[in-house]
Amino acid sequence: MSTHAPYDAIEAVVRVFTMAHQFIRQSVEGVPEARMTEQPGTLVNHPAWTLAHLNAYAALILTMLDDRSVPDADAELARFGYGSTPITDPAAYSTKAELLSRFNERHARVAAVVAERHGEYFPRPSPKQFQPHSSNIGHVVIILMTTHLGHHLGQLNQWRTAAGLSHR
Repeated sequence: MSTHAPYDAIEAVVRVFTMAHQFIRQSVEGVPEARMTEQPGTLVNHPAWTLAHLNAYAALILTMLDDRSVPDADAELARFGYGSTPITDPAAYSTKAELLSRFNERHARVAAVVAERHGEYFPRPSPKQFQPHSSNIGHVVIILMTTHLGHHLGQLNQWRTAAGLSHR
């Protein structure tokens, strides 16, 4: 019999999610409001779109776990989800402060709801648009909480370099 406490994989996922969230927030905080929709060179995924995109996917996670705290989740996903096109018009996005506030609020909500409901919801079949790549909700949620955030953090860092902004 092992004397070690059982490993809590969900706690580890939430910690990675929190770390990626902090890195993304720090990467965007130093971007001037006037540059949030700038597309330097060939990079189109600017900070405003990236935050709106990540906020939409946080809403999707909450929806899959039957949390209705984001009533317009489908509309957000349609506007900023996979296949959407970032544009340079700042009026197409919320302000930087609003995007970051929503990013922080949704991070906290996702972390709490995942910790509370993973046992019941993760084994359930994934939404149709994620099949056959992800057979269950848990797979989709873990990808969105880890790999997806890391992917967009890398894009933000590339954007900062192309925009001539230093890294923290």
